[in-house]
Amino acid sequence: METVTILILLFIVATAVAIAVQRLAVPYTVALVFTGLVLGLLHAFEAPHLTKALLFNVFLPGLLFEAAFHIEFKQFWRNRLTINSLALPGVLAAIALTALILTPVANALHFVQDFTWKHALAFGAIISATDPFAVVAVFKSLGVPKRLSVLLEGESLLNDGVAIVIFTLSVALVAGRVVTGAELVLDLIKIVAIGALSGAGARLAVSQVIKQVDDPMIEITLTTIAAYGSFLAAEHFQYSGVIATVSAGMLCGNYGARVGMSPSTRMAVETFWE
Repeated sequence: METVTILILLFIVATAVAIAVQRLAVPYTVALVFTGLVLGLLHAFEAPHLTKALLFNVFLPGLLFEAAFHIEFKQFWRNRLTINSLALPGVLAAIALTALILTPVANALHFVQDFTWKHALAFGAIISATDPFAVVAVFKSLGVPKRLSVLLEGESLLNDGVAIVIFTLSVALVAGRVVTGAELVLDLIKIVAIGALSGAGARLAVSQVIKQVDDPMIEITLTTIAAYGSFLAAEHFQYSGVIATVSAGMLCGNYGARVGMSPSTRMAVETFWE
């Protein structure tokens, strides 16, 4: 079956699930997961493989930008201590706990040969930087307090830098290379700071153009350039594309939209990204 045909089938399934959950007290994302599991068990059709290129070039920048676009900077700044606590020591604790539990379990069950705590540390770094999108969708349907959504989204948008540094350390340890604490701190600063600066630069450049026009289609295109351009530029220079896109999204939602977009244009941009 051709890829285009499979994608059309997936869109049909997703639309059918969306219509069905309107009559059921089930969150859309939960229903999608359940439907996907059923289709997988039945081997209804072969889904396209989720490659790094597809994830980085299509899905991730858009999802991150949309989430960051709707975060109010005042609320983010008001909860900065809690968010940073979850994104820094919280992620480190999750990685350490994962490695602590996984090492004896993997060896007892003989998943792989010669599995050590270094391998478990790398695995923990991969899975500890969780994404919030399914949870945020459930939050919206349940009407949870706004602060809880801000904490979850803020933490998930900042934990990438920590996870990348720990993963880099883990791979170096597995390879037998010695890594110093100073190198780790420098890597973290470079990944986060330069990623944020590249996103801010892209967003500020786009904001200057947005001020000069009042056309929803042009401004939607400009925000798309800011989202994907900042991500790809940061990744090209081996910095955090996630942090770059988050920075661009927050600046777009809190500065660019406020000073350069009319109310109707902002509504069009928000609808497009949602």
